[in-house]
Amino acid sequence: MTSEDFKRKKKELFQNLKSSEELDEALEKQIIDLYGDRGKRAIKVVNNDGVWKEEDRWFVQGREEKYEVVRSHCSCYDYVLNITTGKTDVDMCYHALAKNIKELLDSKQ
Repeated sequence: MTSEDFKRKKKELFQNLKSSEELDEALEKQIIDLYGDRGKRAIKVVNNDGVWKEEDRWFVQGREEKYEVVRSHCSCYDYVLNITTGKTDVDMCYHALAKNIKELLDSKQ
């Protein structure tokens, strides 16, 4: 279950991503501070061009397979086992986070 503090920090992060043209060190730190290891993995996927859009569908390359991400929902084990059940203090797996990062950065193009 995410806290009000988490929700406030996430809103600020997403506003910063939307107004930025690239994923700089300050944004990377903000992502990692909020999402921890999931944030590190999301940044790595974004930086390695592992997030793409086909027509209106978003895909993220995982370690072994690609995942379709709809809004912030993913079919990966982490999302199904940890995020949806509230076993973690974040609201997205790294695939969904990577998709959202890429989508917000691309929103200005």
